[in-house]
Order: sequence, then C-alpha cells, then structure tokens
Amino acid sequence: MNVPALLLRLYPPGIRERWGSEIVHEARLAGPRSWFDTAAGAAKLWLHPSDWPETANEQTSRVLTTAFVAVTVVATLLVRAAGPASLTANLGRPTTSAWFAPVLAGLALAAPLPPPHWATLGRLVVAAAHSLIAPVLAFGTLFLIAHSGLIVHPTGVAKVLLVGSYWAVLSFIAIHLCLLTARVGRFAVLPSTRRLRLALLLLGAGLALAAVQTLLTGTLVLSCGLAALAAAVFAAGLDLRRIAE
Repeated sequence: MNVPALLLRLYPPGIRERWGSEIVHEARLAGPRSWFDTAAGAAKLWLHPSDWPETANEQTSRVLTTAFVAVTVVATLLVRAAGPASLTANLGRPTTSAWFAPVLAGLALAAPLPPPHWATLGRLVVAAAHSLIAPVLAFGTLFLIAHSGLIVHPTGVAKVLLVGSYWAVLSFIAIHLCLLTARVGRFAVLPSTRRLRLALLLLGAGLALAAVQTLLTGTLVLSCGLAALAAAVFAAGLDLRRIAE
C-alpha cells in the first residue's frame, strides 16, 4: 500500500497540484514515523486557505464551497444519529431551533449563483442532473420499501439490514451533495471571498450554539463533535480575512 500517496489526498487540491510530488518524496524518505506529521500538516492547511496556491481559476472558492457543504452534511448526520431533543429545525420550537438560523444564513451566502449565459446554464443543469439521479433513485427505493407495508415490525437480521440501508443511503446522498457542489462550481458564479468568510463564520456560530445546547443536555459525544467542526470552520473563516483584505 502506497501510504504517502494516500496521505497526499488529504491535502487541499492546490497544495497537491503545486507541491504534491515533494510531499510524497519527503514522506517516503522519512518513513512511517513521518506519517502522522504529514496528516497533521494536511489538517493544518485546511484551516489556512489563504496559504493555498491558485492553480486553477477560482479554485479556492470552489474548494471552500464544497468543504462548506461537506461540513454541513457531516453535522446533519451527527445530529440525525444522536437525535437529541435539544436540537430541532422547526419554526414551532424557536428555542431549540435557534442554532439552525445562522446555518441557513451561511448556506444562503455560500450558495453558488446561476451563470448569466444560457449555454453555461445548460451545462450546469446537466452536471446537476448527473449528480442527483443516483441519490434520488436510492432515496426513492428506500422510501418505497419503508411505506410498502411489507415489513411492519422488523427484527433480527431484517432490522439490521434496514437500519444499515438507511444510513448507507443517507451517506450516499451526503457524498453526492458534495460532488454536486464541486461540479456545479465549475459553471456557476461562486461566492466572493468576503461572502464565503461570512458564511463560514455563520456556520461556525450555528454549530457552536448547537454544541452548547447538546452539552447542557448531557449529549457529550455529539457536543464534542459539533464543537470540533465549529472550531475548524471558525479557523478557516478567520484565516480568509488575509485574502479578503
């Protein structure tokens, strides 16, 4: 197994394209004792997007927008897995849904806009359709099975398979949402650095508020996970100030 090459894939795209061969070469020379430091260096660089080289047009904005969606879907899956009553996304429960407001505001700011030209818009629609067909079919299949009435009270292996299928479909949809963002970003009008910075700070604020809410109710593992995501998002957002200014 080529571990240095696998570790290289942890780095932001611009870093891989500009210095990928050097990173792999150094990791191979140093051997296994350097693998942790190599991975830690990748994590550190994700928190400092102002250090990324622009090896392609608007590459940093496209990667950060995709990362924004990735963090959002990971947080959503964490909340869905824990299912705490302290977190909701319902207008009828404003107290426990307050965390969701800055997250929605951040999503609105980070969302790519449709391109101004019809030809490019057509390519965007094709890319979106290509990314959404498979997850829509997977979700539709799961929905039909759940509402078919064939399995009312599953037990044993059937229950394990249904629960596993449910989470597999959710993960599959999450991955394709990230792929959709990456593909759409090649044709759409990406948010400016200032918009992205504000979007990241709003997302971080929402996740931090969610972490506090879950901590107060004793859901420690979920609170730590949300807090870690919030800290990473805040760090990247604050670092963008160097580009915005």
